[in-house]
Amino acid sequence: MSKSKGMSLIEGQDNRLIGACFRILELQGEQLPLNFETPVKGAKIIDQVIASKEATSEEKETMGPTLIAEAEQSLLSLDEFDWIKDNERACYFLWASIYLNSYAEYPAHPLALQTQEHQPQYIHFYSQHNLKSNPSNSKERFGEVVNYFDRVRQPREWKLNLIAHLKGIWGHIFSSRKPFSWLEKDNEEQCRWAWDYISKIDWDNSKPMISQLSATSTKEMYFAIYAAYDTWNAATEAKRLFTIDFNKAWQQKKHRDSRQGKKACSLVLHEDIKNKLDELAKTRKVTLSQLVEQLIEKEHSSTLKRD
Repeated sequence: MSKSKGMSLIEGQDNRLIGACFRILELQGEQLPLNFETPVKGAKIIDQVIASKEATSEEKETMGPTLIAEAEQSLLSLDEFDWIKDNERACYFLWASIYLNSYAEYPAHPLALQTQEHQPQYIHFYSQHNLKSNPSNSKERFGEVVNYFDRVRQPREWKLNLIAHLKGIWGHIFSSRKPFSWLEKDNEEQCRWAWDYISKIDWDNSKPMISQLSATSTKEMYFAIYAAYDTWNAATEAKRLFTIDFNKAWQQKKHRDSRQGKKACSLVLHEDIKNKLDELAKTRKVTLSQLVEQLIEKEHSSTLKRD
């Protein structure tokens, strides 16, 4: 820190720390701008607030360090978010969890259940902190997750408990078999079909809800589908049945598409001819239908040339 007129000046540091200082001063009743352009400019605003206070020089001298210490205590280390930094599905899971859910206030554990003896207050914090409701990519999503934990007005212990709980859920998801192995994040046809399938109105809650999520690209659609599934608060058996139905519906669609423009043809062949067809198909590594089509195309082309 540097000094000016006997007052400690808060040096321009990172955005998170200056933002935390702003929030503390606002709780103390100070009127501050909604945003600051740079950490340096934010620090100057804080200096001005301290300078304007009716206090002795000695008292003002301690205000800066006290404010910074309190701000630092309110912020979690970025190390707490390492598990989502390079895993886009995990990042979407954590963001969707805090975006879609409400949590119990301190001193209760964030996931405390309401009982007759204990009735914690439940608040949907995300919407109260000027955060993006639809981040457009994983980088934005990561930033909003950090912003949420910076801005939510709950003690450090509460924040750590919530992260630990959600990290534990993710650990189980990560170690489980991928439910939709056929779904590819760069395949627009697959992702659009899956999105439409899940988006259809479901009155008995037998599938995850995706209506509160959005997508701006095929890749975003892919991660939103997984986030809806990962955050779906359903019994294990319900998830298993949905996964079976979902995967089966896609396979049926593929089968229908593969039969477009084709007609069934029933032939009765001598057993030795059928065996020869099977042998040819196996040698060429094609199906019987494909083999018959190839043979007919070849003969048809050869016959027309002779004619």
